[in-house]
Amino acid sequence: MTTRPSHQAPLRRRPFNLKTADVTPSNRRGRHTILTPSKGYRIRLIRLKVIQPEADGRHLCELYFGNAGSLITDPSRAVDILAVPDQGATSTRAYPRDQGPRGSRGEPLSLRWRGRRPSTPHKIIIEYTEET
Repeated sequence: MTTRPSHQAPLRRRPFNLKTADVTPSNRRGRHTILTPSKGYRIRLIRLKVIQPEADGRHLCELYFGNAGSLITDPSRAVDILAVPDQGATSTRAYPRDQGPRGSRGEPLSLRWRGRRPSTPHKIIIEYTEET
């Protein structure tokens, strides 16, 4: 009886360079581009955290890829809808390597306040990678 040697093909993994961006979006109505990838790359989201440092009531924000006006116009690009507590923080799920939502090449990550917009500034911390 002959046994065959086991063979494993080498895996070529993409380089994993975790990046962080700190953004303060405006309080105006409509879509805000909060992160744009480098030319020729696409964003893969790892985690996003919205912080409301001052009491201003509860707010909802839509997160999605692309330039659409809202999630209603293009629901296939949705990432998450976050409910930001009064004077607190909320975040999206933390995704494992190569499993988070990914935009198309050159497509920005956008945010839109839903319902009553905030009157105080918010801080957004984005953890992401860029892929070819």
